[in-house]
Amino acid sequence: MARHLSSLSALSGALVVLTVSAPAEAQKPEVQRFFQSGSYQQAVDAARDGDAASTYLAAQSLLKLEQPDQARAELARLRDGDQAWGLIAESAEAQLAGDNGRAVELARRAVEADRGNAFAHYQLGLAASRATDWGRAVAGFTKALEAKPDFAYAHYYAGLAYQRQRQLPKTADHFDAFLRLAPDAPERSAVAAILRTIK
Repeated sequence: MARHLSSLSALSGALVVLTVSAPAEAQKPEVQRFFQSGSYQQAVDAARDGDAASTYLAAQSLLKLEQPDQARAELARLRDGDQAWGLIAESAEAQLAGDNGRAVELARRAVEADRGNAFAHYQLGLAASRATDWGRAVAGFTKALEAKPDFAYAHYYAGLAYQRQRQLPKTADHFDAFLRLAPDAPERSAVAAILRTIK
């Protein structure tokens, strides 16, 4: 009996450790699936009352739908999160306002606040791309993919940045990965056409 109670106690302790070490908010996988397939309104709907990553993807979806005011509203929700997410939101807002230098600086600070946040690196890549700083853009998307290898759009934008640098083999690698991860993406035909010209 004592051995049984001891086993239960050990199991309970393990469960407590697992619970504490698990992330407080896991990203909703369906939001990313909808986003990567071009089902933007479905991504927005699925992200409702969700985690920070899903909210960020909802904002990106609204930008694809050309609804910047609604995107700003989603980004404003991220300000209530941790420091990194607040800075990611501010960077995206600055990018929307056309203040590319500020967008890059805020995204850089977001990365410093949480180097494990894939979307901080991704936002830095987006902001740097808008500022035509292709080296920094590539670095941002590369780090985003290290943290989140299944995020197709980090491959897509890395491919575009490498194309600007005339590093066509790397462009091809990232575009191939993009098509593999997001075969239904709206950009698939354009990406396939580029691949045909550089291979």
